[in-house]
Amino acid sequence: MASPSPQDALPPLPADFQISPHDMYQVLSTAMWLGGLSPKFKYETTGEVIKRYADYAWQVRGNMTAKEISQRFGPAEPHAQWLIGIFDGPQNFAGTIVTIAYQMAPILPHPTNPNVVIPLFISFTIITTLIMALRLWSRYKVAGGIQPFDWLAVVGYVLTVIWGAVAVAHDHINTQWQAFYDKSWYNISGSIEIYYGLTIFYPWVMMTIKLSLLLFYYRMTNWNYIRWSVYATTVIVVGTSISAFIVWLVNCPHVRYWDYPWEQCRINIKKAQVAFAGLYILTDVIIWILPMPLVFQLKLYPRERILALITFSLGAIACVASCYRLVMLEQYTNYSSQSSTTLIIDAWTITELNLTLICSSAPAVRALAIHYAPKILNSLGTVAFATQNGSQHGKKGSIGSSTGSSKNGAHARVTADPEK
Repeated sequence: MASPSPQDALPPLPADFQISPHDMYQVLSTAMWLGGLSPKFKYETTGEVIKRYADYAWQVRGNMTAKEISQRFGPAEPHAQWLIGIFDGPQNFAGTIVTIAYQMAPILPHPTNPNVVIPLFISFTIITTLIMALRLWSRYKVAGGIQPFDWLAVVGYVLTVIWGAVAVAHDHINTQWQAFYDKSWYNISGSIEIYYGLTIFYPWVMMTIKLSLLLFYYRMTNWNYIRWSVYATTVIVVGTSISAFIVWLVNCPHVRYWDYPWEQCRINIKKAQVAFAGLYILTDVIIWILPMPLVFQLKLYPRERILALITFSLGAIACVASCYRLVMLEQYTNYSSQSSTTLIIDAWTITELNLTLICSSAPAVRALAIHYAPKILNSLGTVAFATQNGSQHGKKGSIGSSTGSSKNGAHARVTADPEK
């Protein structure tokens, strides 16, 4: 008489059974390990691969061998032996995968990925392109020419668009499902590979955008404390970007660490990402408050001062986006049924990069509005790219007005020209 199948022999779990976070972590880890070590079935969902292992384990009554696993599923024998060892022996391995395949599988959740990356990429690309075009036109029309920090911002814009386009490819390879057991190893490894590329590319994009802002602040004043603050912030930004890049390259023995689950990486990848994101937020805050003393030093009418503060305070929006990205890094790099996706991180990174570019271009866009509609904004003498001392000198400043008009007609000097 043939032995019963595991589906017939094993009782179903109680109706009120709840999968604990520990159980979910075990299921998702098992899906990753078996999917990555079964090249013969890399196009099947890892849930199906677990079931194949469970059928084999049931057939041999738990007496699985590395040689047989290698022949059936395709890993090298040493790797198959590692797989057995990670479960503390063949019997525990058999019990775990049979339980997952035939008792837990019917109640596992199947969350879908949020459809946010493509809409965000398209929307922000259109908006940021428009803002950057207005910025360059403002420099040409109002400030007398496009400055080096503007060209650096253009490079940051191009890199941002490229980053977003790669994120769209990441969205595509991820399929509609979040949980690893609903995806094939082909999709999982492809997703990790693209996310790895996005992660090592991100520091260079952010560094370029921030350096354009720092160069802008450096050239708009000759105040020593601001220039030294720019120097210090530049060191932090460049150091953070280079460190993040190096850590990701040398963290694991192999760059394609996802294909070598038996190897131990040197640094916790999640903790490293969170640490670097925290450093970027620190520089965000510094860059946000850096121009504020200039605004308060200028002798402006209250309305002009408020408008100038609002213009430079827009950087706080980018800071908020950076903070949300940090929260997403913390939440969506955990193994759980609804956080084994990194698309939410992609979405907030697209938001962060584009908002940083948009906010950094706000003074130039405002200057263009002042130039074409002075009666509406009623603020020709502000810190936002207006001409220096009107048309008397025939020379245009960089951050707008290099002078601020006061009630008694006095002027506060900021800089004559960022090129000086």
